[in-house]
Amino acid sequence: MAGRKEILTEHLARKIAKMIELFPDQTIPVTWESVMAQLKKRFGHGFTRQMLSQKEWDGRKLIAEAFNEAKGMQSRMHKDSAPKYRTASRAILQNRIANLEANNLSLKEELEKVRAQQMDALDAFLNAPRDLRALIDMAVSQERSGKTPVDELKARRTATKKQAEEGDDL
Repeated sequence: MAGRKEILTEHLARKIAKMIELFPDQTIPVTWESVMAQLKKRFGHGFTRQMLSQKEWDGRKLIAEAFNEAKGMQSRMHKDSAPKYRTASRAILQNRIANLEANNLSLKEELEKVRAQQMDALDAFLNAPRDLRALIDMAVSQERSGKTPVDELKARRTATKKQAEEGDDL
């Protein structure tokens, strides 16, 4: 057998095919250029695209089959990882909607908290015993003296705040 020794053997082709199959998992783009560059780095040989894609062993193009399989795998992975809405404006709007919904939920929780506090204050005001005659006499005397009327609810709130502060100090 004359001529130079075969560089691209079946054993090397199987190694190359295995390497190409791992490209999608390693996030290396599956292109002939990247295959040739990786082969140059790894094996030190500058194979051409035609040599890699056309060389056959036992009627099978091992490298070309591995390349096509890896290319298909890469496209499936890309489709799976792509957002549901491909346009950036929709993705931005979806993000904004999510932020506004979260803000809306926090405001609803705050509203419920304030509403509960007001109901407690109103309940305390309505359930506190009072003498109407004494309230009327107090309002009449304040009107005669020129003082501003006393807000009983405000006085009760300040008293409960003072009690709470004294309780915290204990």
